[in-house]
Amino acid sequence: MRTINNLTDAACRARTKSGNMSDGGGLLLQVTKTGGKSWTYRYQLNNVRRDKGIGPYPLITLAAARERRDELARLVKSGIDPIEHHRDARIQAAQATARRVTYKEACAAFTEARSATLKTEKQVKSWTRTFALAGAKLDGLYMHEVSRQDIIACLERDWITKNPTAIENMIRLHALFKWAIVRYQLADTNPAEIDKLQQLLPKVTKQSDDDDDENSGRASLPWADMPACMTKVRAVGTMPARAMEYIILTGARLEEALQLTWRELDLKAKKWTVHKSRMKTGVKQEVPLSAQAIDLLEALPRCQNGNPDPDAFVFTAPRGGKLYGDRLLDLLREIGYTPEQVTTHGMRSSLRTYVREVCKAPHDVAEAVIAHDTRKRITKTYERTRFYDERVGLMTRWANFTDERVQRVVKLAKDAA
Repeated sequence: MRTINNLTDAACRARTKSGNMSDGGGLLLQVTKTGGKSWTYRYQLNNVRRDKGIGPYPLITLAAARERRDELARLVKSGIDPIEHHRDARIQAAQATARRVTYKEACAAFTEARSATLKTEKQVKSWTRTFALAGAKLDGLYMHEVSRQDIIACLERDWITKNPTAIENMIRLHALFKWAIVRYQLADTNPAEIDKLQQLLPKVTKQSDDDDDENSGRASLPWADMPACMTKVRAVGTMPARAMEYIILTGARLEEALQLTWRELDLKAKKWTVHKSRMKTGVKQEVPLSAQAIDLLEALPRCQNGNPDPDAFVFTAPRGGKLYGDRLLDLLREIGYTPEQVTTHGMRSSLRTYVREVCKAPHDVAEAVIAHDTRKRITKTYERTRFYDERVGLMTRWANFTDERVQRVVKLAKDAA
């Protein structure tokens, strides 16, 4: 049997000749020609002999070297290479250090990286404000420590009373953590994942029938007056007018249109997909885009190069940043309508009435046009259609009806015939 613990401290101190002194069990004290001394553990694994340095003597005492030898010997006995094991440990330590980034540091880095796609100082301030509000809960945490419950705590105060703002903050926090997971090699789970957060946050109570336009008291024009209204809107060359035109063509709610980004649009497929987090009903909506809607979008300045920033707002304020709803209300006043005659939201009622009375669309299809769903829960469960194909034709008819340019061409064709 191989003996171990053959050396003494006195022998180690006294040795001056270069060479190796064996303590047994693979522990060697190596002495250089200049008198330097260091410990090495020599082992064999998979028929390969290797030497693992332990440290200098006498900084590493004989007793400490023996303890380290025994630890390494246990690794070898388990089939683990001590050199590779140590290398893996260093890599893991380096990764852990890299992940040790605070929420505040990550926000600063993310904002700097994203600032190139945020076109105005106002947009930068808006994102920064979101992160600062969440910072009241998260500033003392490392990014890998933030839990889903921490994100909930950042959102729940405003979730009921300021739901659109809370949703906007949720989307921004989701983007921050999605970026940080890749940048800092964090765990793959995103604590700000939108779907999971919505399951945990309370359901925001809506009016029955969602926001029933016919009974909500929001003024709307008779559908027959909409072509004249659209002509007035198109005559105004401002961004609020383009947003209003888009709302009329699509039946969108105000905030759904104003928070629209290019990422949601597929101009080739002529489709606008609104994520459920942005829908008042909490259900994803796919909106068919008429030829007039496509022409409107392609004529916008940010779409001129054919490659707009996916995360940029489609409709922006004159100096950039988000366009606010009061500008659309001002537009209606400018083109001659009073609040008693029509509201921005009332445009949806005009569309809903048109598709029901003129196009004779079934009730459920007409409701789907304006993202309502009054079907009973059991019906929704087994009949999951949102009548997209039927809505394509309806939106085309509505766009053509409200377009007096098309109506003039139709009239000329009839007169010629």
